[in-house]
Amino acid sequence: MSTTPHCPDCEKEMEKGFIPDNMFLGALQTVWHPGDPESAGDTFFGMKVKNRTKTVHVDQSGTRKITTYRCPACGLLRSYTE
Repeated sequence: MSTTPHCPDCEKEMEKGFIPDNMFLGALQTVWHPGDPESAGDTFFGMKVKNRTKTVHVDQSGTRKITTYRCPACGLLRSYTE
């Protein structure tokens, strides 16, 4: 975004940030992906997994980084793609 958004409830200027996706060795910035999720199966590194959320196939060419703004007064979060 070219300008910092203001909270629609409090009219305060919002703080820029992001919501990290936690990984084994750190965290990644969340991304938006077009369309519906396509299952990548029920394996993880070749091992069968049970009772877990299935992984989905991600085409990196269609993804967009997500920036999230937070209102310092009421805590409202608004997310935008870049």
